[in-house]
Amino acid sequence: MTIDTVSMARTSGCPVAWLVGLPFRSATARAVRFYYVVADAEDDEQAVRVALERADRDRDGNGHDRQLSPGTPIEVQRVLRDLLGNTSLT
Repeated sequence: MTIDTVSMARTSGCPVAWLVGLPFRSATARAVRFYYVVADAEDDEQAVRVALERADRDRDGNGHDRQLSPGTPIEVQRVLRDLLGNTSLT
């Protein structure tokens, strides 16, 4: 899936979504980061909540044993598309 295929919410006439990177440690203590594109979130806090819910569902569905990595920041960036269709992260 690409950013272009995501249905994005409209805020002030600009398409908006959020890219949320969640840091995890696997059962073997390897650091990994999973990224989620969240559309229709009103702000970054809501986007993080939605991404955490998705990560929890993903973990339940595929049996991966991983935990959020404490002390490692969560990455949150806005995904914007301008009138010409150019996509950028802010």
